[in-house]
Order: sequence, then C-alpha cells, then structure tokens
Amino acid sequence: MAEKEIKIPFSYCRLSRGASFLGVEPSDLINLAVENKIELCIMLKRFHCRVLFKGSTDFASEWHSKLLYPSTFNNLSGQTRAITNYSFIEFSNGEFFNPEKLLSGADVFNEKEGNGFLVGYCFAHGLWRINPEQFESMSVIDKFFPGFYPCLSGRKSPVIQVLPAKPFIDHQDGGRFNFDSFEFSIGVDDLWITHYDIKRIMESDLDFDSLSMLTEVERPDLNGDISNNTNIRSEKALERHARNELAIISAAFRFKDECIDTFKEDCFKKDGSYNFSAWARHVIDKVTLFQNKECPVKSVDTVASYISKVFKGVN
Repeated sequence: MAEKEIKIPFSYCRLSRGASFLGVEPSDLINLAVENKIELCIMLKRFHCRVLFKGSTDFASEWHSKLLYPSTFNNLSGQTRAITNYSFIEFSNGEFFNPEKLLSGADVFNEKEGNGFLVGYCFAHGLWRINPEQFESMSVIDKFFPGFYPCLSGRKSPVIQVLPAKPFIDHQDGGRFNFDSFEFSIGVDDLWITHYDIKRIMESDLDFDSLSMLTEVERPDLNGDISNNTNIRSEKALERHARNELAIISAAFRFKDECIDTFKEDCFKKDGSYNFSAWARHVIDKVTLFQNKECPVKSVDTVASYISKVFKGVN
C-alpha cells in the first residue's frame, strides 16, 4: 500500500505553529534561517515604506504592467499588487489615476538612487522576510530595525528592500534623519514561516544538514511554478549589500547623534562640508554602533560612499 502523502493545512503560519507541526522547536527553525536555508518573515499591514528597486524606469513600467492583484487578500485596495506570493505593495502616489502624469503605472518609483536603482514610496502588506540572526541569541529584540525583503522572491523580484518612509521624507523637507522612533520590540511569536519551506523541511525527513542553502534552490513564482532563472547568486549579493548599507547608515546616524563633540571635531572639513572619510573611520572603529559589535564592511572608501549617499550636500 502506497504511503499516504502528508498534507500541510496552511499556506503560511506563525513560527510556533510551524515548529509544532514539524515536531521541532522554534529555535531549530531559527537556526535554519540563520544558516540561510529557510526564510522567516513578519506580517506587515499598511507599512508606509521607501522601496529600493533594481532596474530602469522602462523596466519598472514593464514589470508593473505584469503584476497581479492579490485576490486572496480581498481587504486590500485596488492599487495593491502582488510582487511575490505573499509580499504586496500598495501604490499610493496621488497621481496614480491621472493618465497624463502616470508613468505606465510605475510612478511610485520616482527617484533615482545611484546606478541602476530607483526608489519610491508606497505601503507594504503581507509577509516580508527579515534578517533572523538576532533571534538566535534572544527571544525578544527591543530595538528591531524595520528593514524588510520580499518573501519567497528568489531572484524574480527587482524589489530589493523596503525601509520606513518617514525619515527620508523628513530629510527631503529639511529635517534630520531619525530612525529611532521606527525601531520596535519583536519576539519569536511575531515570526512567520511559509508552506513552501515547511514542505522542504518535511521532504528532507528533518535532516537539516541535507537542506540546500537558499542560494541553491528555486523559489516558486506567483503561479506556484519554479523559476529557471539562474541569477540567484547576484540577487543574494544585492540583498547582502543592501543589508550592510542599511546597518552602516544607521550606525552613522547614531555616531552623529551620540558622539557630538568627536563628530564636530573630526568630521568636518575647513569649508564646513562633511569629511566622509573621517566619519567612516569612526563608524568602523566604534563597533558598539552595530548590533553584532562589528562593522560589516571594513573599507573606509566603501563606508564613506554609503554615508555620502545620504548626507552629500546636506549639513
């Protein structure tokens, strides 16, 4: 008699539910996520965000035209589109319904951010992937920084990351960056896992060592199919780059606010402009600015370039 196939009665669930279903502890799944073998996510509802998009304006228009409305979430607005099976963005630009000013539906991406990237503002809904490393050492993180990545995107989505929008909007209006008010307390009970990763674990017969790294597996597209795209390693590199840049920029803000005297003494040139190299050296040296007590990038030039993106021309 053929062995009965095990059914998974959910599309996604809280981590505690997933662990119970598998007969393991939540900490076991956190360890798998830290090893980059599964994804852990949190649920967002109308999170006002700044989106980092990889690609040109023309590509953004073409990409947007192919996005579908997430029919399984009928409480979302008509401007919402599914960028993966579980991650959605709601285009909130005031010109969305103005055909003369609308950029083929992609007017949310209305700024350039360096070479090959666009940024814009919208609302995020659904499941979004997090960096799980802090949860390996603590069950509750008091100051969790809200930087998120599309869930189950593999290398299908050009949306690299979303960040809280207001600090950037304040900065454009002449205010200072302040991310502190957007840090929040988050615990293991707030984490979610998808049917897709639960199934992969079951198919491994709970042999965690045999599970492939996320850089080596195909992720399902919006129709549940598997992509044949082979650019996953570069996508992972982009994600790591974005995460490192976020950590460094956040550390630079903190150094500027917490080490006022040193900053004023060392981080200005004679003409009153910022000395980004000196600022970068202080950020690299002051490891307490980083959650894991280490700057993820050691190159002064690279760190200085990250900081200058935000503060160039602003004093």
